[in-house]
Amino acid sequence: MGIVQKASIRLTVVYYMGAALGYFNRVVLLTNFFTPTQVGLTSILTNVAVLYAQFAVLGIPTISNRFFPFFNNKEKRHHGFFFWGNVLVFVGFVITTMAALVFKPLVVRKFGANSPLFIEYYYYLIPFAFSSVYFQFFETYLRSLLKTVVPTFLNEVFLRILVTISIALYALKFIDFYHFIVIYIGCNFLIITILLAYIVYLKQFFLLPGKSRLYKRLLKPILLYGTFTVFSVVGSGILVNIDNLMIASKLGLAQAGIYTTIFLIATGLTLPYRSIQKITYPLVGRFWKNREMKAVSDLYDKTTLVMMIVGGGIILLLWGNIHSIFMFIPKEYSIAKTSFYLLCFAKYTDMITGLNGIITVSSKKYKYDLYFMLALVILTVILNLMLIPLYGITGAALAAMVSLVIFNILRLAFVWFNFKMQPFTLNCLWILLITIFTLGVVHFIPFVINKYVSICMNSAVIGIIYIGLILFFRFSPDINNMVYKFTGWKYLKVDTDQSLF
Repeated sequence: MGIVQKASIRLTVVYYMGAALGYFNRVVLLTNFFTPTQVGLTSILTNVAVLYAQFAVLGIPTISNRFFPFFNNKEKRHHGFFFWGNVLVFVGFVITTMAALVFKPLVVRKFGANSPLFIEYYYYLIPFAFSSVYFQFFETYLRSLLKTVVPTFLNEVFLRILVTISIALYALKFIDFYHFIVIYIGCNFLIITILLAYIVYLKQFFLLPGKSRLYKRLLKPILLYGTFTVFSVVGSGILVNIDNLMIASKLGLAQAGIYTTIFLIATGLTLPYRSIQKITYPLVGRFWKNREMKAVSDLYDKTTLVMMIVGGGIILLLWGNIHSIFMFIPKEYSIAKTSFYLLCFAKYTDMITGLNGIITVSSKKYKYDLYFMLALVILTVILNLMLIPLYGITGAALAAMVSLVIFNILRLAFVWFNFKMQPFTLNCLWILLITIFTLGVVHFIPFVINKYVSICMNSAVIGIIYIGLILFFRFSPDINNMVYKFTGWKYLKVDTDQSLF
């Protein structure tokens, strides 16, 4: 079992533990104990704080992914990489905070009428964003050291346990909504404190500036790369959050709360991809550094096939159990069912197109990723402006789907044309056909009134048909061999060369 598979399995387990807690918090607890407006405010504060932080970190995460391999030398304290990264993110935070204060009147004009509660809590964005800035910085530093499990566990699982406790305190009326928000932000500060302690424990806390010829040689490409990628990352952040922000501005926090809840459920599709992405990003950077094009191409092919299989299984579980899922939340959220289907398709498309973005941004042609991102942001904003007034939150989901499909087609074509890599094989087509066939079978299963029985029945049918066909025809040697390792069924074993995946 290779590096990516071992680490991604551990991370996927952590992600799904966190997802289970996240679903419980957002889909069960928040929707039943908070009003949609309060849910919307919590989501908007979180989303804007993350976007705020993406401006403030000044591209350090992507710079680290690409250039840390050149500085990686513990004996030389990584040539002061941690120190200079910390200086940059702090300066970025100060600049971004000043901009947030200057532009507050504009925010009041845009959100004051339909989302006044957001204006009331506007200044809470500053400490919230600070915690997000330093989580990104510490997590990126640890990821560059290939220490991904602990920060992922803290963010995906431990933080959500703390949020569960905070919601319980509110539900039991020990605290009011104001104190819930204060505790919620405080929990994020606790996470970055633990991460800092973990870095110290690993003996990787080097707070003194380093002197090295590397800075003289790499300063110009680092600055150029950082300038382009900071806009690309910010564009990505805007892309993820623009629909929710525009809904809050035009329709109010209550509609934003409904949309973000459905968006979260659909995001369950991307969890395996996020875990693989965290591992493959620094690996692809190393491959480019060593000019190992064959390794990049192999990783591209295998991750795409595995993501098609895993993503197909998750979308089947979500779509096949959609009626039961909506029985866990108040009826007012049922207006978002169509949005749910559209968002799932958008996430699935983004997932199965593989590592095209990572390959582009890690290469010498990284500038083009910014151009793609800017085009996507512009297209998304235009579509949201057109579709939200016409179709409400369904219009926002439709805009997201159309934009992501076009965006990924363009990036796929770019990687194919420039690097002669395209990840799809005949097995990918068979996986797609099996996914469609299984979905058709599940569609004809009669709905059982008891939601728990219905979920178990539909999931069992999906597992037997979908997983059974994929394992029987051995479409993915990696998945077959992984299942063989746990079951010992000799038929499943596929002889293959040892690989990174």
